[in-house]
Amino acid sequence: MTDKKRVKEICKKLRKTKRRVARTFDKKIEKNEHLFSILVPVFAGILFLLFSVLNLTSSIWFDESYSAYLVREDFGKIWEMTAQDVHPPLFYFVLKMWSSVFGTSDVAMRFMSVFFGLIAIVFIFQLLKKWFGIKTASVATVIAAISPMFIRYGQEMRMYTMVLAIVFAATYFLALVLEKGKEKGGRKYWVIYAILMAVGMWTHYFSAFMWIAQLVMIVVHFGGPKKIFKDKKLFKTLLYTYIVAVVLYLPWIPSFFNQVKTVQGNGFWIPAMSFEGAADFISSTLFFNLGAEVTNYGLIFGVLLIILTIVAYKKILISANEKTKEKLKLVAMMAGLPILVMVVVSLPPLTSSFVDRYVLYSIVAIWILIGLAIMLVKEDWIKNGLMVLVLIVAGMGITFVEKREPKGYVSEILAETFIAADEGEPIIAADVWTYYDAIFYTSEKHPIYLFEEGVNYEYGSQEPIRNYRVNLVEDSKEFLGNYEKIWLVFETPEEGKSYDLPDWAKEYRIVSEISLDHHTALEFTK
Repeated sequence: MTDKKRVKEICKKLRKTKRRVARTFDKKIEKNEHLFSILVPVFAGILFLLFSVLNLTSSIWFDESYSAYLVREDFGKIWEMTAQDVHPPLFYFVLKMWSSVFGTSDVAMRFMSVFFGLIAIVFIFQLLKKWFGIKTASVATVIAAISPMFIRYGQEMRMYTMVLAIVFAATYFLALVLEKGKEKGGRKYWVIYAILMAVGMWTHYFSAFMWIAQLVMIVVHFGGPKKIFKDKKLFKTLLYTYIVAVVLYLPWIPSFFNQVKTVQGNGFWIPAMSFEGAADFISSTLFFNLGAEVTNYGLIFGVLLIILTIVAYKKILISANEKTKEKLKLVAMMAGLPILVMVVVSLPPLTSSFVDRYVLYSIVAIWILIGLAIMLVKEDWIKNGLMVLVLIVAGMGITFVEKREPKGYVSEILAETFIAADEGEPIIAADVWTYYDAIFYTSEKHPIYLFEEGVNYEYGSQEPIRNYRVNLVEDSKEFLGNYEKIWLVFETPEEGKSYDLPDWAKEYRIVSEISLDHHTALEFTK
């Protein structure tokens, strides 16, 4: 036998062995489906947990510090202060309750996002299991659990994984609705779906983009608008569902319109739509990194992953049955329609609101689509190629996530200052943004203050400072008269530029300096 024939025979035997092992494994899954239905979400959850907890102690930055600051007071104050900012209040209510039980450390408060991420994984698995079976659901869920953007926002004290959990819980109950159709037993699922729609809007406005996508899903599933209008029973059910959702949201609607007016009237920090922004969105989806910061190898692997996924779906849609195609279209709508809506509402004359994390649920759905492609495509070379590329791209993305430099950086300079400062020496934040980041770390031993004369309360996010007044100094002269030594923390100026010190510092002399790339701390004495 020639070497060529021998290689062919070996390859043939390996393929047979692979198919035999796969059939055996499939039988074991079918026989122990209940056990695997527990083990798979647990395994995916453990992966998500392990990668998420690696960065729970990194420096707090503005969005997170705002969350932590806001929950210092009671629910009434949280409602009042949130109404003057840009997000609804439910996340802050939940964070308030969470922190009262688990504490106010960075790890404790950030772990709430990990918790909701784990809940999201459970609903992702249950949804995919219902639509595609346990084997396909298992792989797609694990791939979703290691998507870099999901892990990144599982490390942040914000509402994004909470929205993710709500959206996939709602989609799961919507799947039950679509399965039950107009049957009497499906009514309770309509009610749950309506409640979750309202809860999503109470958590983050952009959850509405998914409700729009799911309305399209509902209309398509039931045969289009004409058939729905003709079927009075179905039409009434849909109408009542959305009425319930709106009624549950009514108390917040005045605040919602006020926030929209403020954002659209005064402008916002979000940059306008651009080709570069679109490229960065794709790069963030794959790697959680800006396009310009992804290595050449990363770019190659990312492009290959996108191309091979498209090739896989071309082949899947040719061979798949109608039921599978319908479910794939539903996942594709979840992945694509919210992003499209976000693009549309970011175009002139409206103020841009295109922020990747606002549609984290769609980004996770994109990774789910990749997982589904791996399991549903029949060609082994595509299946194996996708699996390798997913591991490489996700691995690179998770590395970026874990090595990222937090936007605040303030914990590092404060740690150095706490070592150098005597107990009780006041530390002054030079501006409101440094204060917001730093006040999270204040203590009796090392108190951090802000002089109110430097705050103009320009934005609604600064209203909690005016109202809560945590270490806010009204009379800086009187305050300074009580101390011989004082510290000032501020952002390090660009190379070649000198410190822009406040007027009160002219009456002091600098006795020590701690300077890092991002922040500087100066110790003054009279």
